[in-house]
Amino acid sequence: MGDATPTVTIGHDMPPELAAEVSTALQRLGVNVEANGASPQRRTGKVIVVISPKGGSGKTAISSNLAVALAQRHPGRVVGVDLDVQFGDLGLALSLTPERTLAQLSRASQIDATTLKLFLTPSKHGLYVLAGADGPVDADSIAHAHVSTVVPLLAENFDYVIVDTPAGLDELTLAAVECASDLLLVSSLDVTSIRSLRTALDALDRMGVTAERRFVLNRADAKVGIDASDAEEAIGMQVSSAVPECREIPLSLNLGTPVVLANPKLPASKRLLALAEAYAPADAERAGKRWRR
Repeated sequence: MGDATPTVTIGHDMPPELAAEVSTALQRLGVNVEANGASPQRRTGKVIVVISPKGGSGKTAISSNLAVALAQRHPGRVVGVDLDVQFGDLGLALSLTPERTLAQLSRASQIDATTLKLFLTPSKHGLYVLAGADGPVDADSIAHAHVSTVVPLLAENFDYVIVDTPAGLDELTLAAVECASDLLLVSSLDVTSIRSLRTALDALDRMGVTAERRFVLNRADAKVGIDASDAEEAIGMQVSSAVPECREIPLSLNLGTPVVLANPKLPASKRLLALAEAYAPADAERAGKRWRR
């Protein structure tokens, strides 16, 4: 008879995320793993999916500034995902030129945490970015299953996953919504944007989506004949953050330096920083593992 398969017991005092990784590595080597006490649980970060059905509402500006503001509080523990895979510019908003993309990752023979790490682009602003694709043709390789695999893997290794989505509710956006802990709903102060968001919310309600929701009204002080209370009534939600119109925001996007860093004292920057505070209160520091390159 051959040698018996060795068994290793993992102590309950080992950090859960480390215990899970050690267990996986040992099992690949053919070692039986037993847990001493409760089974180790995977740590799961917040998955914040930013949705704005109508283009031009400022979704990428909100996504990029929120990601950077969170990264200032939790360096190395935030990742942005550009799911506008055909025409996304999250990388541009953060002054990045990614060498690897989600489209390339989707063609990999296996997608696991180790492989995924190789496709992340580090930003000087303290976060990582998973770019979408190099163009519309390249984007065709990305499917619902790829997003459903990648987003939970990121949530196991980062405290905050910010997913920037395209206009509408396409297949990839719905895949991200299925993984979301939070939905950040963005609208500008115009009838078409508000109506589109209400329609999208009705669709999500019919799908049974229960993720926590926040409503951001962008360019909230625009003089267009309607105000924030009108938007709240139409959407059926209170505005969580009313970001005033700010010419520095598009300028900062062009320069690749989010406005919360370029000019944090602006009223718009203060609202965006307060939004980050809502997701990551300063007095609720969360222990998390950093990915290092």
